[in-house]
Amino acid sequence: MKTLEQTLSRIDLNLLVSLSVLIKEKNVSRAAEKLFLSQPAMSRVLGRLRELFDDPLFYRESNGLQPTAKTLELEEQLDAILFSIDNLVNNSAFSAESCEKAFRISTPPLMSKLLTAPLAKAIYEAAPKVTLEEYPSAIDPILLLKESHVDFSIHIKETIVNDEYHSEKIGYTYPVIYGASDHPLLQKENITIDDCLEYSFVDLSFDIRSEGEYLNPIDIELRKQGKYRNIALKSGQLSTLIESIKGTDRLIIGGHLLEKDSILDSSFKVIKAFDSKPYIVDIYLIEHRRTLTSSPHRWLKLMISESIKKGFQDKSEKKIKQ
Repeated sequence: MKTLEQTLSRIDLNLLVSLSVLIKEKNVSRAAEKLFLSQPAMSRVLGRLRELFDDPLFYRESNGLQPTAKTLELEEQLDAILFSIDNLVNNSAFSAESCEKAFRISTPPLMSKLLTAPLAKAIYEAAPKVTLEEYPSAIDPILLLKESHVDFSIHIKETIVNDEYHSEKIGYTYPVIYGASDHPLLQKENITIDDCLEYSFVDLSFDIRSEGEYLNPIDIELRKQGKYRNIALKSGQLSTLIESIKGTDRLIIGGHLLEKDSILDSSFKVIKAFDSKPYIVDIYLIEHRRTLTSSPHRWLKLMISESIKKGFQDKSEKKIKQ
């Protein structure tokens, strides 16, 4: 009878890495690029994988490779195996300075510049070989984590999670209505939400692939009263929205940290802040259980938390100075 070691010695474990990349990329050329292989070499690897598992593993469609049922069964086990190997090799001697991993996070667009930019700088100083990739958050962050599209999801809506996911509150935000520095509303002493509803808004659009609808806390409360904002423009680009309201009386809703973003120059001011319940929104950091024991991921998680805390600290200091 063969031992486990004897059986595994006949298998090239690099094939499992290649299979993982193929599952994620669903494209032979992109998988080859990720693994620094030529396309013919990657095709030969796919052939070896098919022989190893006695299954086609993928079939071709116009939009790329589609996994077979066998591949879908392997996917969850594969992630666990690769993370176990990574932990075995790297955990005891993890060094941020020598780490060469690529991490992927999803961030709400209105928080991207204020959270991700400082995080990227902090990572560069501590771990110059690390790559950080940012993607826009989806309404359902679980899908991004389940399919291994991202390592962490920063989310502004409490998400029901199970034993497969871990969610941790790392901060909070609240909605603020911004407008031009000469906006007519600034002539009023006590601005109400009804005053703001007399003007049209521009609004940030989320990933069109997301299911469901995200409502900010202001809209939730307005709907309870049978009231709605007039949305004149939706865009996935914050810079586009800001540019579109210059020289107009249109308004935009953003988180309170947006106030210190340089994108809002002296031509913009806070019209009304909603800094009390029920408008305050908690910020969550969500991850899949497969990364909970990974030293590199624990390090990144700490970097994310510290970056967000620093953002709130800088905001508090700014208020004190004012």
